[in-house]
Amino acid sequence: MTKLKIITLNIEFDRHLDAVIPFLKKEKADIVCLQEVLEPHFHLIKKELGMKGWFMPIHMKDYTHIDVPKGVEIQQGTVMLTNLSNNGFLEYYFRPKNVIVFTDFTKVARGLIVSSIEHEGKKFNIATVHYAWTPDGQIDDGQKKDFVKLIEFIKPFDDLLLCGDFNAPRGREMFSMFCKHFKDNLPKDVVSTIDENIHRKKGLSYAVDTFFTTPNYKISNVKVVDGISDHKALIGFLE
Repeated sequence: MTKLKIITLNIEFDRHLDAVIPFLKKEKADIVCLQEVLEPHFHLIKKELGMKGWFMPIHMKDYTHIDVPKGVEIQQGTVMLTNLSNNGFLEYYFRPKNVIVFTDFTKVARGLIVSSIEHEGKKFNIATVHYAWTPDGQIDDGQKKDFVKLIEFIKPFDDLLLCGDFNAPRGREMFSMFCKHFKDNLPKDVVSTIDENIHRKKGLSYAVDTFFTTPNYKISNVKVVDGISDHKALIGFLE
């Protein structure tokens, strides 16, 4: 069976589109999962890649620097793109959906996009998330409560690939909670998925992006690519 190529990447709003779009066009992945996408750029990226997809809003903010009128709030959110046959896209918020104007990263809406994708007669359940941010990557009660809801929500899925920006450094409590339910497929020698040459806060060294899988899914040849955004891109091949 031909393996499915999948990419996950936090694109950091509009700040790196000149690198993000050429990278995605070059890689030609079957499934693309993105975090921190502004709604106008969801439509742009979808058009540039010639793909279908779903935008899940997380919060709104005045992004005057992207040539919108001052005082106009633009939605920012999580995206999944694919041209493969699927049963549509399902969004699930861990907390009541409340896409408010941004004031505090710990208070914005968070959740999953899930799709069951058909490939060569087999179904693959794919989910992506931009998990709750906390100061210095330390676990808090909000993350713990969201995790309980996440695990409850995915119970009906026989198997699942869950990817994205987890805002939970590998080796710490929140990441370890995920590892009790999934296999972490980020190569062990990867110390950080933050691109320290691009990230506005220098000196960060956290592995917070990964591909998690349940036992019957295998993802191989995982590559970490820098120079694209303030997070490194992850590329993997699912079977």
